[in-house]
Amino acid sequence: MELTLKVIRDTVFKQQPIDSTQIEDPNDKYEIDAGAELVLHSWANLAEEEGHLRVAFLENTFNGRNTWYAYIGHVEIWQDDTKIFPDPPPPPPPPVSILVKDVKACTTSVVKKLDRQIIEEMNQIIPNALVNFEDLNVLNGPAVWALLQPPAKAALQRAIQDRGLPMTINSAYRTIAQQLILYNHYRNRRCGIPVAAYPSRSNHQSGLAIDIQDYWSWRPYLERRGWRWLGPHDPVHFDYVGGGTRDIRSLAVLAFQRVWNKYNINNRIAEDGDYGPITNSKLNYSPIEGFGTSIRPDNGGDIPYRILRLSDPFMQGPDVSIVQKALADAGFNLIVDGLYGPGTQTAVKQFQSRKGLEVDGIVGPATRAQLGLSGNKQVGQSSFVSVDLISQTQEISPIQEQNFES
Repeated sequence: MELTLKVIRDTVFKQQPIDSTQIEDPNDKYEIDAGAELVLHSWANLAEEEGHLRVAFLENTFNGRNTWYAYIGHVEIWQDDTKIFPDPPPPPPPPVSILVKDVKACTTSVVKKLDRQIIEEMNQIIPNALVNFEDLNVLNGPAVWALLQPPAKAALQRAIQDRGLPMTINSAYRTIAQQLILYNHYRNRRCGIPVAAYPSRSNHQSGLAIDIQDYWSWRPYLERRGWRWLGPHDPVHFDYVGGGTRDIRSLAVLAFQRVWNKYNINNRIAEDGDYGPITNSKLNYSPIEGFGTSIRPDNGGDIPYRILRLSDPFMQGPDVSIVQKALADAGFNLIVDGLYGPGTQTAVKQFQSRKGLEVDGIVGPATRAQLGLSGNKQVGQSSFVSVDLISQTQEISPIQEQNFES
């Protein structure tokens, strides 16, 4: 095995572990360029030598000496093809599946993946209950779902055409997941939110509300087309009060209940459109990346993986087979068939119990880690939805979510 010193920055070898400018004798220091690779006899990293390595060269001498000090920020030590100094960084922790209840970010954009599943289910129940208005002359904020009921979109389009300028929109349709995040912030006195409606009671969940910039200039154009200004206590907010609309707030609740039941067939809830304590609890314990989607690992890997759970229909694919194979290797009796059915769920629960994990039958990052599965396992299913873990450091300005009470 060969030890090599690699110089990664121009540096000075020294006979003392001090700054080279403090060394007066020119024979006690030697300049060397970045890129040099020198075979070592031995080396030591001693605390008393204040940020320097003591190195002894096997083949090279400088100013007639083979033992020198090198500043640790300018060199690396390699053993064959492996860097042994500085120590490589520790592996990143396994990625986490963030639940709605744990969101601390002051933006509702973090829950967009779950939002999308709820919105798609709404339009499955009632086609075109919400329509996209991004094709209008609008500029939307980062957390905006550009969705309105069709009559409200038509009226908005006419108002924008009347003025002939683009409209900047900071909030429009707000899902029950977004509203729950705001409500949780309000209850925990986060993000400066003075008041927030309980989910399903906000006007923004009707598909008939917008918050905009330059509201005073837009007010006459919007009011002429059936939009009502909420008033000086919430000046950025307008509600569409024209005809042809419906109350869809319970539809959003029903859509979430159906999504939950699809992926939690052993923990079903009533599909009644009523946002009660049980539905509130299940929404709080829903992953912000959505159900059945995949998470991209934090460790730089390119292969995403899904959170696996018992669902209807059963989740299936090579990723399920990988988990089943790992369980079988761990001594559990199950069929490796690529279907996440009751037998696989039972084996997962038994494994979780053995490892002291939460026994929920769901294969998330903690269970995968205990199974010895990294996020880089090839799942071989090109239809997976790749979902990057979302940073929770981004903030939005208060104007982007003004209508907390509505």
